[in-house]
Amino acid sequence: MTVPERPPALRRCPRCGHPTRADRMIKGFGRDCAAQLGLTGRSVDTGHEGPDLLDLLASDEDQDACDGWDRPADRA
Repeated sequence: MTVPERPPALRRCPRCGHPTRADRMIKGFGRDCAAQLGLTGRSVDTGHEGPDLLDLLASDEDQDACDGWDRPADRA
């Protein structure tokens, strides 16, 4: 006589409350909720050299430009 396989253990997703197989949970969340929360990465980090976009944005702050606070109409 063979022993029948156990059904997989189910846990509730803390975000949506749906029962999810425990072996398919991602960091404690169901697969759909984990994808919506950004816990499943699909991009490949290729790396780069040199300045990135945030470095370029920080260098533009030194220029004399209107940032919204120095408008003459806002000085009232």
